[in-house]
Amino acid sequence: MSRASVIFKRIGRLLKFLIFCIILTVCVLLLWRVFSTGVPEEVEDLAVNDKLSAAYSEKGDELYVFSQVYDDITRAERNAGYFGIPEAQFIPEANQTQIIFRYNNSTIKALAEDYSLPSVPDRSEELFDLSMMLYIDLTPENKEDNYEKDDEVVKTVRLVPTSRSEKADSTLYNFYRYTFEFDSAEEPVDLAQLLDDGSLIAVHVEIRYKGDPDYEKTAYGALCIYDYRRENIPKELSKNEKNILGG
Repeated sequence: MSRASVIFKRIGRLLKFLIFCIILTVCVLLLWRVFSTGVPEEVEDLAVNDKLSAAYSEKGDELYVFSQVYDDITRAERNAGYFGIPEAQFIPEANQTQIIFRYNNSTIKALAEDYSLPSVPDRSEELFDLSMMLYIDLTPENKEDNYEKDDEVVKTVRLVPTSRSEKADSTLYNFYRYTFEFDSAEEPVDLAQLLDDGSLIAVHVEIRYKGDPDYEKTAYGALCIYDYRRENIPKELSKNEKNILGG
C-alpha cells in the first residue's frame, strides 16, 4: 500500500470518528434538554383541595377530568418561548381547572430587559401574576359571533387562583401548579353547566409581571387552554393521585 493511500485511510478514519463524536454530542444535548424540561414530581400530581376531594369521594375513579391539545408555549414576537403551560386539566364536578405554569430562566433576564429593571431578579422570587379569562357565549344559537368583541354576545369572567404550589425547579425551568375555582369569581359560574349547554367558548390564561399587574393592559403573555371547537380528551387519574385523594 502506498504512503498516500495510508494517509487517506487515516484521514477517513479520523473524519468518521469526528462525525461520530458530533452525533454523540448532539444526542446527549437533546436528551439533556428533554429531561431538564420535564415536569418535576413536586407539581406533577393534581393538588388536593376540599372540592376535588368531595368530587372524588362521590365519583371515585369515574371522576371526569379532561384536557385539550393546544399550543402550550407563547409564540408572539414579543414573548416567544417566555412562558409555557405544559398541562391544563378541567374537572367539572369539582368546578375547577388546574394548570402547570412554566417559564425559562432566560425569561427572567428578558423580563429585566423588557421592564428596564435595575438588576435581574433572582429565580427564587415570585415574579408573575396569573389570571384566567372565561369567554361565555350569550347567544348560543349563533356560533358565528363567538369571537366578536361585543358584551352583548360574549361575556368575559376573570378568575384569580385560589391556590398555588411552592415553586419547583429543573435545570432550565421554573414550575408552579395553580388551581382556579369557577365559583370563586366575582360572578360565580358553573363549569359543568357551561360545558353542558355549550356556552363556554374559550379559556385563556393571562400572565403579567407582578410589578405591572394592570388587567386593563395587554397581558405580558397569554395562552388558550380551551376552545369549544377542540376535542376534550379524558384523563385517567394516576395511581398516586388516587392515593392522595383517598382512593
